[in-house]
Amino acid sequence: MASSAGLPSPEDVTKLMHSTVPLLASIGVEAVEVERRRVRTRLPFDPVNGNHIGTVYAGVLYSFLESTGGALVLVSFDVSSWIPIIVEGTIRYLRPVTAAVEIDVSLTEQECDAVHAQLDADPKSRWILHAAAVAEDGRVACEADLVYRFRSIG
Repeated sequence: MASSAGLPSPEDVTKLMHSTVPLLASIGVEAVEVERRRVRTRLPFDPVNGNHIGTVYAGVLYSFLESTGGALVLVSFDVSSWIPIIVEGTIRYLRPVTAAVEIDVSLTEQECDAVHAQLDADPKSRWILHAAAVAEDGRVACEADLVYRFRSIG
């Protein structure tokens, strides 16, 4: 169900993330807050996401960061015309993750307008998102620079 502002609800965004990338359901990624051009997501600390030393597995963290970028696109751009495709990503693991982490990303209206202008000028242009996963104690656990291209639908 969409919110009164015409945006999808956090539950809708979570369901879409889980249905388009089933791994996200397995690791428990959820959208917890959704606004126009902003999304906050959460990855629970769960043994299914762990590694051999009891911290969250690096691949799970990358999937969490990258999928949050996709959720941001959903509430920021016209996804009936363009879909994001990840083409590059750099992640920095800053500390072991031993608790739930959240990502809060947003774009200004000017940033969205700039991406649309880039797409109008060059449909193969790239968009870079910086995202950080923050632990419950407020410290950044890992961060990534994610490079997306948009693919035209139709």
